[in-house]
Amino acid sequence: MRTLVITSGYLSYCVLIISLKQSGHSPDLWHQQGIFTQRPRRVPVNDTRVLTAAHFAVAEFNKVNAGEMFAYKTVAITSAKIQVVAGIKYILDMLLGQTVCSRNHAAADSEPCAFQSRRKYQCHFVVVEVPWEKSRVLSKNECHQNKS
Repeated sequence: MRTLVITSGYLSYCVLIISLKQSGHSPDLWHQQGIFTQRPRRVPVNDTRVLTAAHFAVAEFNKVNAGEMFAYKTVAITSAKIQVVAGIKYILDMLLGQTVCSRNHAAADSEPCAFQSRRKYQCHFVVVEVPWEKSRVLSKNECHQNKS
């Protein structure tokens, strides 16, 4: 009699594959790109998954900065990486600019809010998404004012 041992890592991997297929992502393409290895891999900054994670990160940034009068939105995504962990980790370097829209304006990042010229932040965000739990968390939010 053989005993089948399934590790939690393998089980997580299987659940991730099923979740990606159900959500319309292509795990086969991810595998070809080497994303299923344990180290972060660069991906195009205009990838729809990256844009979704970036939008989420900016929304969370605006929530955390409750003292600000105006909302921030994306000026540029300068670097994007994806790493498969117990979910999908999006590692993003972004430039954010302060807009003329009030912070309470919920859709500042997606609507045409003009930028103010004075306040920009260089940010490093890490967004962790667990598709099978329908969960997304901003696990790292490091920003500093850009001098230029």
